[in-house]
Amino acid sequence: MTEPGPPVELTDRARGFVADVDALIPGLLVAVHLTGSGASGDWQHDSDIDLVFETSRFVTVVDAKVLVGLHAATAAAGHCVDGIYLTAGQVASGPDGIPSAPQVVSGDFGMARPDGQLTWVTWLEMLHGPAARVNAGRLGSWSKEERDVDTASAVSELASAASRDNLRSYWMPYASDTAARLTARSDDDTVPAEAVEWLALGAQRLVVTIETGRVVSKSAAAEFAARRWPEYSELLTRVLASRRGEAQQGAARPFTVRDARLAAALVLDCVALADC
Repeated sequence: MTEPGPPVELTDRARGFVADVDALIPGLLVAVHLTGSGASGDWQHDSDIDLVFETSRFVTVVDAKVLVGLHAATAAAGHCVDGIYLTAGQVASGPDGIPSAPQVVSGDFGMARPDGQLTWVTWLEMLHGPAARVNAGRLGSWSKEERDVDTASAVSELASAASRDNLRSYWMPYASDTAARLTARSDDDTVPAEAVEWLALGAQRLVVTIETGRVVSKSAAAEFAARRWPEYSELLTRVLASRRGEAQQGAARPFTVRDARLAAALVLDCVALADC
């Protein structure tokens, strides 16, 4: 059975953006790799579009002035096109020798940003995700390239190692700090849904990558976590409903400090599992 491609709306936006870039910087883009929720099958109408832009040459300061405006325009329109700009040689070599690169977060373009998508997890997404060539300023059809077994195994192992490091260096202190800041607050105090979603849906994706060598959607990772730790299943069900916009106004109870504490505990359980 043919695997369904990215949503038409996502593809149309990506094609429009590629055309805009080529109109102002002809020949810069040679291919586009889809990452994030678009690649994992979890993309929604209001989701950002995460891409790896494969370029024919290094992005210049003159190019950057144009790209700043183009990406900012997507943010202003309410549908950010984010990502990272890498030459074909950099894509082929991997992130270890790239200290920084042009990257875009929430429509904000930075010419030389470290970290971010400069991780083997991004290369793992490219390994298994769809890509499209750019020809005469037009984005072609999405397709998945066949990779040899040795390459796939090596990238998976490196991505797993990077995931363990991210759990220890980012998620563990983030969850611990969150729990500490909530100590003096009442269990029933309300907290923003976005804060609980960030805690509840991020770390377990890395655990799945460690265990399977694949990058999965937040929804799939939440289902994994609910099976592994049933005590979090009710929270994860509510978080996913909130993220998908399924909770009707006035019908769903707000997220509370108790929920945030539980989400932080889930993160720490993910860290402990990855350290086993």
